[in-house]
Amino acid sequence: MITFTAFFRVKLGYITIRLPEDYEEYVQILGEKCKTGQMTVSLSKPRKPRTTGEGSQSHHLNGHIQQIANGIGDSFEDVKLAIKFEARSAGYPGREIAGHWMPQHETDCDTVECGILIETAHRVAAFLNIKLIEGVEDGNAY
Repeated sequence: MITFTAFFRVKLGYITIRLPEDYEEYVQILGEKCKTGQMTVSLSKPRKPRTTGEGSQSHHLNGHIQQIANGIGDSFEDVKLAIKFEARSAGYPGREIAGHWMPQHETDCDTVECGILIETAHRVAAFLNIKLIEGVEDGNAY
């Protein structure tokens, strides 16, 4: 499966999609392999990538993960992974690898998906009785 942002137009029951140059050859090869002349196509509105930098969603999430890790004496990486697994029930995306669900890497998150991780971190912290600090303190974003 491939995902890309493209321009399109609809006319008389047909949709025309302008492929990005990087995908033209791949789609051509895929089309040649389709013996029925049909493909499954999913359409959705483009989503905004998560924000990064000071005061961003990324800092917000990572600040909460660090606070939870400090509060339970576990590693940042392990807590981040646990948050992602917990966020699955809230719709956080992932994929199957050898029969096991693996969460999407946060660098591929859009603003909605990063919001799911932040809300999940809030829930996990509340469950663990960890009071999260919001905002910026001593130059560290939370």
